[in-house]
Amino acid sequence: MFFLYAALFVVFAMALAAVVKKPGSVYRNKPQERNPMEGKRVRFVADENEKENADGVRGRLEAVGEAEHKAGIYEKIVKRCFDVVLSFFGLVLLSPILLGLSIAIVIDDPGPVLFTQKRTGKNKRYFNGNKFFTVGINKNRTNLAA
Repeated sequence: MFFLYAALFVVFAMALAAVVKKPGSVYRNKPQERNPMEGKRVRFVADENEKENADGVRGRLEAVGEAEHKAGIYEKIVKRCFDVVLSFFGLVLLSPILLGLSIAIVIDDPGPVLFTQKRTGKNKRYFNGNKFFTVGINKNRTNLAA
């Protein structure tokens, strides 16, 4: 019974922390950096004059209207709780590996361990995500295209 109460406390604490941290991770105060497709329904328009994208296809996204999807209680609450609980236990299980990776990065290069990157999230909204800095800052790079 104690484990259940402890798990519920951890879930609510993490949810509270996410609510407190979330406003700073979303680009609400920077309208010039908002995704122009946020909240829109989009379609892909093939165009050979466009630059090739990461999938090797030439074209662009075009807005065709407003997104009409309204999340129900299952999507808003049940899935969120499931995600938080699984994420918590995943982080607990992986924390020794992540700590070892952090130490290896510091030993290899004295630069930062994490870096922040703009990512696209739910409803095409931008947010800041942290990733491990594994490339290195002051590495001697050789030119392979000789």
